[in-house]
Amino acid sequence: MSCTQTVMALLVLAFAESLPSRCRAQSPPAHADSSLLNSLARIGVDSQRSVRLATRETGRIEGYRVSLIGDSVFLNTDPGVRAIAVVNVDSVWVQRGTAALLVGFITGLPCALFGAMVGDFIGGDPDSQGSPGRATVGTLLGFLGGGLVCGSVGAGIGSLIRRWRLEYARPANTAT
Repeated sequence: MSCTQTVMALLVLAFAESLPSRCRAQSPPAHADSSLLNSLARIGVDSQRSVRLATRETGRIEGYRVSLIGDSVFLNTDPGVRAIAVVNVDSVWVQRGTAALLVGFITGLPCALFGAMVGDFIGGDPDSQGSPGRATVGTLLGFLGGGLVCGSVGAGIGSLIRRWRLEYARPANTAT
């Protein structure tokens, strides 16, 4: 190694050492939070739900079975089983169904109202031999038809959207 390379290496090391270390400031506590352990144990019993764990080191990981063994959390994922130290877990989320009902209702209601207006207009139009009785039937058929069509499409789209419930979130570290 030449003299220039040695000096450059020493300068890089000195510069790296002078940078503030964030690792110590952001490190998780040395012991696991009891509410985290309780949440993981409760989720482990109900193995049918999908689980999402988030850590600073690994990011967000999704799986379908949680096991708590010693000081590690084991999560079954598509590529295989992942082991994560319990003290590194920042948040735990559990899937709680889909948004099918909500999106179906949101899309179905405006279509039902529009269908009711169209049915009322067509059924009550005097030029088409409409009458008040036909207007009522047209309103009801338009309401049901519009709501069913758009609501079904919305429910199909909403079934693709998974809903998550936060089970545990690491409390903010107030000590500086």
